[in-house]
Amino acid sequence: MKDSVSPLKNGVVLAEIGSHSNGPWCAEYGAGAALVVLGTFIVDARDDVPYNRDFVFKPGRENYGDYLNEHVAAARDSGAAVGVSVASVNLDDTIDFFLAAEEAGADYISECLHSTMDMFVSRGLSSALLRRDNWPALREWISAILDATSLPFIAKIGVHDTPDTEQAVEVMAGVGVNIFHVNVGDAPSEHGSQVINRLRRPERVLIIGGGIRTSEQARKVIAAGADAVAVASAAMDDPNLCGRMQAALRRRS
Repeated sequence: MKDSVSPLKNGVVLAEIGSHSNGPWCAEYGAGAALVVLGTFIVDARDDVPYNRDFVFKPGRENYGDYLNEHVAAARDSGAAVGVSVASVNLDDTIDFFLAAEEAGADYISECLHSTMDMFVSRGLSSALLRRDNWPALREWISAILDATSLPFIAKIGVHDTPDTEQAVEVMAGVGVNIFHVNVGDAPSEHGSQVINRLRRPERVLIIGGGIRTSEQARKVIAAGADAVAVASAAMDDPNLCGRMQAALRRRS
């Protein structure tokens, strides 16, 4: 069975940024990281999805299979493991996209439960799945993905998306999720440390993001109990940030 934990320990993750995180972008800005994440991609049959068209695909392997083959391979030039993130209003489309990502050689799959786009939340999906009244649907959605796929699964969430987010982590853990990418808003702060302390478990991997811009901040977040740190916008300003930060964390470990 694939070891999904060790590559992430004391690691830096180049988090997905919609409209940017294709393969070449991940290779350049994620060089030296532990993990780079492509996406977030949207799979939807409509023509009017309010999102960058380069990151929106119609359902069906013929629409995204070749793209994933090309961009997973390109992202591999970062030297990092490669993840693929997706959001869809249709569970079958989500699963098929993940299966295509696996066939393309991805190492991780990530479900975006952090979107507040109306096309999702109006249907009780993405971040709305984390609301207490939607937990039965959350269990069904996540269980179906875990049953159908074999790659390590990452649930990406934001603690401010709903007051029920932290409790929803336990719901997902109950159906088998053990890797969580959590945007805490300001990870290096005391608030960030408190969130990490509430969520950490021996069997759980926490990738913590939000406001991390320096190696010193990354070390502080790891010291608070995170297993890995996620950077996104900061990397856009400094293509060498991920590699420099990763080297600093691994020297410390």
